[in-house]
Amino acid sequence: MGENQRRPFESGIVWSRAKTGIVVVLAILIIFSAVFALTMIVSVGVGHAVVLVDPISKSISDPVLGPTFTVKMPWVNAVDIYYATDSYEAVVPSFSSDQLEMQIEVLVRWSLDTTKIRDLYSNYPNMNYKVAIESVLEETMRLITKEYTATETIEKRDIVRDQIETSVLEELQSEESLAGALRRLEFDLKDIGYPEKYTASIEDKLVAQQQQIQAEFEKQKILILANATAQETIITATGEAEAKVIEANATREAIVLVLESVGQSGNETRIAELYLWVEALQRIAPDIEILIVGTDGVPVLIPSDYTSP
Repeated sequence: MGENQRRPFESGIVWSRAKTGIVVVLAILIIFSAVFALTMIVSVGVGHAVVLVDPISKSISDPVLGPTFTVKMPWVNAVDIYYATDSYEAVVPSFSSDQLEMQIEVLVRWSLDTTKIRDLYSNYPNMNYKVAIESVLEETMRLITKEYTATETIEKRDIVRDQIETSVLEELQSEESLAGALRRLEFDLKDIGYPEKYTASIEDKLVAQQQQIQAEFEKQKILILANATAQETIITATGEAEAKVIEANATREAIVLVLESVGQSGNETRIAELYLWVEALQRIAPDIEILIVGTDGVPVLIPSDYTSP
């Protein structure tokens, strides 16, 4: 092959290689541009906010609220912050004034004020602000439970719960590091747990109280029944006494009438005795209609249904 023929062939090879190199470079540029562009676009979800932190200018942007997209420079950090309803639940060990340890289960709910997100992020760059909530909860609850004995936390449970709730909400809202970012703040004291031995003693005490109440009820019942029986006896006795008085008055009046009918015969005492004797016999033998008294004083009683032989 001649010199003139080799030169066009070699030139074609060089050009082909050059084109391949250009294509590779263009592909790399396209990929780099795409990756670069993707690092500049940030997606913000529902209930989320993004603050852009520039490490060069040391600036923090206002939050961008989702759902949306935002654009940033590649060196700028996009910090995603959830601002919708969040919660913190814990069991806080607390002591009563008589040094009984109680396990208080609590739940706190809140959402973030979007106008305060930037300040909150400045105070907590890692957004670990829940440590402040935990600290406020524990300190406040322990101060309040120290004001009550263990028994009072049971007997005055509603008062203790309301006092803890009010104090915790006030302290969380006034906590400077939280920058007033918590809104729609709710507190729920779910349970107060006591040591097993103390719970058992409380149950025994409640059983004893119930037994005492039952015994008192039975006592009152017996007293009421006894009083009713006594009153019944008194009423019966009073009635009988009154009946005897009435009967005695009637007998006296009857004797007076008999004596008046027979006149002054000198046998008034004997007549009265005979009247009382007859009355007594009538009570003993009410069915006797014929009474014969002989000279020896022995009465002969003849029933009304008697027929002579």
